[in-house]
Amino acid sequence: MEGNCRLLEDYYEGATHLDALGVSLPPNVRLLEMVAPFPKFAVDVLTEALNPEGFLLAGDKDIPALLRRWWQANNLDTAIKLAITEALVQGQAFLIIGYGTESTPRITVHTKRGMAVHRDHMGNVDEALRVYTVDDITYAAHYLPGETLYYRQDSGLWKPVDVQTHPGLDRPLVVPITNRLRIDDVDGRSEILDVVTISDAASRTLTNMQVAQELLAMPVRYIFSDGIESPATLEESLKSYFGHFIAGPDGGSAGQIPGASLQSFIDAYKLYAQIISSITGIPPSMLGIATDNPASAEAMRVAKDRLIGRAEVKQDMFGDAIEDAARLALALYGHDVSGLETLELSWRDPALTSASAKTASMLQAQAQGVVSAETARDYLQLTPEQKARENAAADELAAFRAQLGA
Repeated sequence: MEGNCRLLEDYYEGATHLDALGVSLPPNVRLLEMVAPFPKFAVDVLTEALNPEGFLLAGDKDIPALLRRWWQANNLDTAIKLAITEALVQGQAFLIIGYGTESTPRITVHTKRGMAVHRDHMGNVDEALRVYTVDDITYAAHYLPGETLYYRQDSGLWKPVDVQTHPGLDRPLVVPITNRLRIDDVDGRSEILDVVTISDAASRTLTNMQVAQELLAMPVRYIFSDGIESPATLEESLKSYFGHFIAGPDGGSAGQIPGASLQSFIDAYKLYAQIISSITGIPPSMLGIATDNPASAEAMRVAKDRLIGRAEVKQDMFGDAIEDAARLALALYGHDVSGLETLELSWRDPALTSASAKTASMLQAQAQGVVSAETARDYLQLTPEQKARENAAADELAAFRAQLGA
């Protein structure tokens, strides 16, 4: 598994090398090798459309507010984005919950490297192990229902370091964030696997273009003359000044062979980019394929339809894991989680439609009484703190009007 993780990591970072450059290229052409960035595009463009905004729970404001405070205390705005990227690259990432301060749990994200999980007959995680290194010392954390055991490696032996108990919890404090494309993808599947072959082909095209640019793209000047009989005579007869002025023997015929066109390589690379676009749903413009006329806003929206659909699927998939982690953190800190099955993670709209059009439509619906003022504020692109402040102000105003009516 480690080798597969490293290969996927190399593809994402653009550090992988082609198994074969081509039948006509010598080994020393490795110096000119270029790697197509399609695997990174396939992950990053999708990650940019996945932005959690907060938790929602019908009829309860206290739990979402508490979870928001825990979210900010653990810097999960950044950490969750990293976990999503990791899940898309490696197929799986992990959320681990533990004790932090007296009022705030510690929630961290981790890669699948160094992690191992065991599932019961129902497919639920009932045991997990994480091996990690701190200051050149190797540690292991063993997650079990109701407790977490910590060990340190010393002279080849694992020695106990600490034990944390979690009374009342019947599961480990580990939640997998799994990128699943099929039912059997229990351990996840990388988004990079779908574009590896096309990426390799595009990398060969870029490398061939590098070679052609180095050897064939520049014009070649020549002089034909009977006075040039040997390399020594050529060196004496031919004089070049700063590469601009060339002089040769009397009666010589001079000319220039134009450089080879690189258009065929450009067209091949564009074809691969279009295939990547069809596989991933990423608009061609995001892959560097420019058109003569700029696309209209509606055309750009249509081009992103498939990417938006994929982002919405990932929101549901990753949202389930994050909601599960939130309920687990609440249970760890003694909160009653019965009835919290409807806890929902709110995501920013991946379509990113016109903010002014969305605002106008929602304000019109609110004015006609179709939606409440609080729902309308959800669509005004306010930060969670701004929404909380406005909701509090609305509650105070409603209470004041109630007193006047009384």
